[in-house]
Amino acid sequence: MSEVDDEKRLPFTEHLRELRDRLIWSVGAILVGFLAAWAFHEELFYWLMEPYIAGAGELYPEFTEAIAFRSPIEPIVVYLKTSLLVAVICTLPFILWQTWLFVAPGLYKHERRMAVPFLGSSILCFVGGALFCRYLVLEPALTVLLGMGGSYASPNIMMQEYFGFTSRMLLVFGLLFELPVAISFLSLIGLVTHRGLIRNWRYAILIAFVVGAMLTPPDPLTQMALAVPLAVLYLLSIIIAYFITTSRERGGADKTPDIEEGAE
Repeated sequence: MSEVDDEKRLPFTEHLRELRDRLIWSVGAILVGFLAAWAFHEELFYWLMEPYIAGAGELYPEFTEAIAFRSPIEPIVVYLKTSLLVAVICTLPFILWQTWLFVAPGLYKHERRMAVPFLGSSILCFVGGALFCRYLVLEPALTVLLGMGGSYASPNIMMQEYFGFTSRMLLVFGLLFELPVAISFLSLIGLVTHRGLIRNWRYAILIAFVVGAMLTPPDPLTQMALAVPLAVLYLLSIIIAYFITTSRERGGADKTPDIEEGAE
């Protein structure tokens, strides 16, 4: 009896060992990425600051590129967070690959074929959303927000506050750009179809603008900069869902005669 119990417990033990190894590799990759990013921490934070510098320089001729900080340790804390953020984003493909290696043995062959495109598209959508925010949204948004100070005020933004603002914006855009991936997955498992998405497009557009108003600063330009791409991504999701749904329905139709023959 004990030998049988040991044999039953062994796969679970191996499973935990495999999980431990994948976590170690992932944390190690983040650590290496962090050390590499730390070598360029000032340049990386300046990359985040460029939209602020451009917006403030346009509004306030006397503005300098320096940014303020309240305490002596605030710069190093912000540089540490910046390096960690860059490390996680840069090592995300490796982390997802380790996740894939962990779950792949428990998947069927057709599930494995689907997982790889989903992982790749998830990375592309997240990075694409973050870059869209950085290069197309942050500068006009900051210009509008800083301009609300009027003629008798000048910005004195702290490092920690600015990093918190920009990192949240990058994260929000990156996650929301995962919409086509999420809807594609729901289409594959049959929870949504292109017909339902088309039927509810008005509500989707309304939700896009509500989300844009809730997750971005209170200026119309930034809200539109998130709501309009969300609406476009929803349209793209309808197209993807159409191909997935029609393909699944054709596959089901092809299997129907076999089932009927077996019944006879």
